[in-house]
Amino acid sequence: MNSIERVKAAIHFKNPDRAPIFNGVKGDVLPLLMIPSKKWRPGWDENEEGLFPHAGVEFKWDKPAWAKENPKYEGNKWRHLPREDIDEWGCIWNMSGRGDNMGHPGRAVLTDWNDYEEYISKYYPDPDDKSRYIFAHTLKKSFDNDKYRMFINTFGLSELASKIRGFTNYLMDHRKHPQELKKLLDHLTEYHLKVMKMSFKYGLEPHGFWLSDDLGEQLGPFFSPKLFNKFYEPFYRTIFDEAHNLGCEYHIHCCGKIDRLIPSLIEWGLDTIELDSPRMSGYPDLKPHRGKIMMWGCVNIQSIYSQGTPEECEREVWHMVRNLGTKEGGFGAYFYPQPDVIKVSRKNIRAFERGLKKYSVYSEIPAHWWDYPVVSEWKADVVPPLPLMDSIE
Repeated sequence: MNSIERVKAAIHFKNPDRAPIFNGVKGDVLPLLMIPSKKWRPGWDENEEGLFPHAGVEFKWDKPAWAKENPKYEGNKWRHLPREDIDEWGCIWNMSGRGDNMGHPGRAVLTDWNDYEEYISKYYPDPDDKSRYIFAHTLKKSFDNDKYRMFINTFGLSELASKIRGFTNYLMDHRKHPQELKKLLDHLTEYHLKVMKMSFKYGLEPHGFWLSDDLGEQLGPFFSPKLFNKFYEPFYRTIFDEAHNLGCEYHIHCCGKIDRLIPSLIEWGLDTIELDSPRMSGYPDLKPHRGKIMMWGCVNIQSIYSQGTPEECEREVWHMVRNLGTKEGGFGAYFYPQPDVIKVSRKNIRAFERGLKKYSVYSEIPAHWWDYPVVSEWKADVVPPLPLMDSIE
C-alpha cells in the first residue's frame, strides 16, 4: 500500500498492511499548514501596543513604532522575553520567553457580548486570502504524491470560542448567554467551511482535514453529553458533512477524558480522533468505540512516553494497537510534535518507532494475540507484559 491507501484503509477498517504513522512530514501523512496573511499587522492597532505576533510558524513581522524604538525588541530578541502575544483572531497568549512551547491562553478579547459586532469586524482571518495557503502549497510540491495530505486548520469551535471569550466566561455562556454563544459558533463554523473550500480552490487537494479541540480535563469532559449535543451538533455535523462532500475525511485532536462525548462525534460523522494520552480516557472506557471510529494515538505523554523506559514505550505500542484498533485497522500512530517540551528522551522516541515495526504490521501479529485477555484495571504508569508467543489450548 502507499500512504494514502494505508491511511484510508485504517480509517475505514479495510485491512491496512500496517498502522499508518503521523510524524511530522516523515510518516504517511503530509501536514499542510496555513500561515498568517501577509496583510496581518499585529501590534499596529491602537489597543495592541505591547502585543507581539502569535503565529505558530516563522512570521516576518512588520514592526510598529513602539517595537522598533525599543532596543529590547531588536531583531528577534522579543521572542526570548516574557510577553503577551496576539493571534489573528485577536486572542491573547501568555508567553514565557523560553521558546519551548506555544504559550497559554491569556486574557479574553471579547469580554462583553455587546461588543460582538465590533469584534468580528476587526478580527477575522480571511479564508479567501491566497497568501495564507502559500506555505501549504510549497509543502505539497516538495513531497511525493502518495502521502495522505492533511490540511491543518488549527483550533476547533469549542477551543477557539473559549480563547475569544476567556475559559470561565465561555463555560458560563452555555447557561447565561446561549444565543450569543451559538451566534459565535455559527460564525466560526462558516470560517471553517470556507477554509475547506479554499484549500481546493488553491490547489492543495487535501485528503483530510485536521483541527484541535480539547473538550475535557483530567477526569471528564467540560460539559455533559446532553449539553454538548445541544450546542455543537448542528455546527460540527455541518463541518463533517462538508468534508465528506469534498471527498475528504475529518480528524480531530482532543485532549482530556472525553470518552463520553465520542458517541456523539461518531454519530455526527467524525472519521478519526487523536489522543495524545489515550490512558487519560482509559482503554476500558474507549473499548465501546473501538471498531466504530479510527483512533490516532501517541504513547501516553503524561506517563509512559515522558517517564517510562524505552522497553515500556516499545511494549505500549502493542497495547495501543490492540485497545484502540482492531485486526481490520482503526489505529494510527501519532508522534507528539514537541517531544522536547514534555521531556521525552530520544531513546523513548526510537522505542516508539521500534514498537511500530514489531507490533503494527498486521500480517506479523500472531492471531491469538487479538483474543489474549486484556488487563481489566490499568495503572497509568504500568505497561502490562505482551501476550504469550504461543497460544494456550
